[in-house]
Amino acid sequence: MKSWTRTLNLDDAHTLLALAEPRMKVDAWADLCYGQLPSLSMARRRELVRILRDGYLDLTPDACIANGLFLRVYAKAPAMGQIDLVQVQWALSHPLSRIAVSDLVRPALDRNHLDIPLDDVETLVGAHLNTDSGESRRKTRTVLLGALEGIGVLVTRGTGQHRALRASAAQPHPIAFGYLMLRDLVDRKATSMTVDEAIRTGLAPTFTLCGEAWAERCLQWNVDHGWLSREGDEVSGA
Repeated sequence: MKSWTRTLNLDDAHTLLALAEPRMKVDAWADLCYGQLPSLSMARRRELVRILRDGYLDLTPDACIANGLFLRVYAKAPAMGQIDLVQVQWALSHPLSRIAVSDLVRPALDRNHLDIPLDDVETLVGAHLNTDSGESRRKTRTVLLGALEGIGVLVTRGTGQHRALRASAAQPHPIAFGYLMLRDLVDRKATSMTVDEAIRTGLAPTFTLCGEAWAERCLQWNVDHGWLSREGDEVSGA
């Protein structure tokens, strides 16, 4: 897979996503974005716009912003929920995040030995990237660790080779959990999933490693707030 070396400033991401509206021409949105970040170089402003356009927005065939799943949830989410939404979407923007969660973080939690050697991260990155560049691997490792810390499945201390890593069970905002469930349904091309899948084996619990108790709390929050619908043992989008 390709390296992951681009970085996303979260404050800038929220500033630019607030400008995105359904049916707006994507070029018009980009022009608005450029004017919001005058302290950055034009190259960096363009890079941020590309990251958000490609990783967060859905576009119509005539190059307008669509009322896609992420934007629809983000626009109605409370501020704390928006923070977690951007973090989980950023982590999902590269497939290495899911691999790291399943191959490094979950095993550490399962064996109750939470420390993760930095060498194990380097090995995982090296095994999956299609590059011989040490610099690309180093940058990818840094971005990956930041993304995992952002969603709450990793706690880090220190920097560089002295960085200490510990696995953690995340507690995402319920709306971020609900978004992951809705995205899971879209990816499966399904209209519903069982409650067991929702709290144990679906994308939301397996990516955030939040535990069944938190998953059940998040599921109920989304039902109560109208994001999800539950009938018996089946959960679907509202």
